[in-house]
Amino acid sequence: MKKLKLTWLIVFLIIILPKVTFADAPEISAGEKYFNILEGHYVLRDNVRVALNNHGVRAIVTADEARVNVLSQKCWADGNVKFVHDNVIFSCDKAYLQWQTKTADVIGKVAFLSAGVVSITAQSATFNWREKIADFYGIVQVNAKENLKLAENLELEQGIYAHVQFDVRQNKILLLEKNSDAPEISIPDTDISAG
Repeated sequence: MKKLKLTWLIVFLIIILPKVTFADAPEISAGEKYFNILEGHYVLRDNVRVALNNHGVRAIVTADEARVNVLSQKCWADGNVKFVHDNVIFSCDKAYLQWQTKTADVIGKVAFLSAGVVSITAQSATFNWREKIADFYGIVQVNAKENLKLAENLELEQGIYAHVQFDVRQNKILLLEKNSDAPEISIPDTDISAG
């Protein structure tokens, strides 16, 4: 009898805690979705959409597949990933988002667009949406509009960069490096194909 009560208590906490830990519960939709109670996350496939209002910050992720852990406030997305935050759009192959730290790691055919100011392509990127700073790594190309600002002593040239840092708030490139030892950005393990 005690085991049954404990089991029901655990189930109750798993259902209630996400509503307590998030400012708002995430809006989750997909063609196929289920909650893996043992691992504490949603498994989503086909037309995945995860939207969250977290303390005034709206973030939307769409993908072919995803896992969302509502307790740790993390999302792993795979396949045709699009991450939208305010006037910023990232498209990529894979993404890892953490709502508590307000960070996103994106890898594979990264395409970035910021309010008609700049478009950037890269192999990988990190984005801190609290600080509004994006770092792009690998083979980075910048396509700037007229209203793009550059930090002092920077000059945007045609060609490939190894590292570009962009401030979304100011619509300003802070750093342009042709040669750089880029950090390896990887997505932490979670096997999305496992069911």
